[in-house]
Amino acid sequence: MSAQNLFVMLQGQQVGPVSKRELQQWVRQRKVKPSDLVWDELQGVWQPISESEETRNIFLQSQTAEKIVLAIGGGKGGVGKTVITIALGMALASFGRRTVLVDADLGGANLHTFLGIEDPEYTFFDFYTMQKSSLNDILLDTSLENLKFISGACGTLGLANPKYSQKLHLIRQLKQIDADYILLDLGAGSSYNVIDFFLAAGEGIVISTPEPASIQETFYFIKTALLRKLTQTFHRHPELSSIFDVHGYFNDREATFSIKELYKKVENIDNDAASVFQGILRKFQPKLILNMVMQSEEALEGMALKTAVGEMLMLEMDYWGFIEYDEDVRNAAMQKKPFMIWNPKSRAAKRISQIVSAKLMNFSRLKSYLENKRLQRNLNRLNAKVEPISQETIICSVNCLYWDECEYQNGGYPCSVRHLENTLRHWEK
Repeated sequence: MSAQNLFVMLQGQQVGPVSKRELQQWVRQRKVKPSDLVWDELQGVWQPISESEETRNIFLQSQTAEKIVLAIGGGKGGVGKTVITIALGMALASFGRRTVLVDADLGGANLHTFLGIEDPEYTFFDFYTMQKSSLNDILLDTSLENLKFISGACGTLGLANPKYSQKLHLIRQLKQIDADYILLDLGAGSSYNVIDFFLAAGEGIVISTPEPASIQETFYFIKTALLRKLTQTFHRHPELSSIFDVHGYFNDREATFSIKELYKKVENIDNDAASVFQGILRKFQPKLILNMVMQSEEALEGMALKTAVGEMLMLEMDYWGFIEYDEDVRNAAMQKKPFMIWNPKSRAAKRISQIVSAKLMNFSRLKSYLENKRLQRNLNRLNAKVEPISQETIICSVNCLYWDECEYQNGGYPCSVRHLENTLRHWEK
């Protein structure tokens, strides 16, 4: 066997031969763990990839590899995307990773509110209007070491509807930020503005709740993202691009079609295109976190969605786990304070730290346990005395007079727009 071609054992399944370059890419994408094995031809044994002389440098190099950009999205509003994005960022920062949170809900920015910041000094608007030349210039500090954020610019029409080229340019600019992890908090829904950011990021996490409507919207979000990716790839191929339009895959939310059928149509037209199609299916692997789980049986909805995505869309979705419903999360949101700081020992905080340590940091169980304890200590130091709930705090609710017409519904959490009520009344006069 050539020194450049390796056989590896990933999760008990032998794969190969693969080149070192391919293996390095898998390490960067966290598809390979240090405990996975590589075949040592000289000694005739399987060795951990992180210990073998042939491959251990790959893990060392990955520490200085290209920064990781994670997009957090999901089809339905009110599932906790912003809250979870902040929690993931705080966990990463507490583990010593330089992390930047980005409010990519360009038309309805509210990430700063959940961080307890009412009036950010800089926003995307300063970069968009070239008042600041670099995204590094609009980075804002948080109360946690290693954690910074970029605030969106709510209500700026040009920012709310960027061109596709502008989205790609923004992602390229984000990758120039001096950080290890960049987390994009996307807007709700499955519009192209949201989907394009989800696809342009290195990896995507979808957030859902166990309710049937949320599960359905999450499936539709993933389906739309996949079809958008396929259409972008084959848009210069007239015969192939027309397949999507003819069958109305984008327009019919209830369509029960199989990606396998679509693949067969592509294969009948162009074998090379079919190979590219297969590559897209292999590389596009969204992650799922199920939020606000009330009963243990509800956690199974994540596995059901994973199965549906596999059978209908031919995608390998990674179910990262679930977060139980926790009153501490709601109480923290009412105080405009991250729940990771509000109560680092809450069930939700522990789940987040477990997900980050296992899925993003690839810690062993022992190291994960020790690091999670350290994380709780770090966050406890920030847990200052909490003042009583302000009577002026307005909580989003179906009882609100604006509920039916509001685009920023986020039931149970502080309203992101009612603070503008006095301003609106002023303009109405």
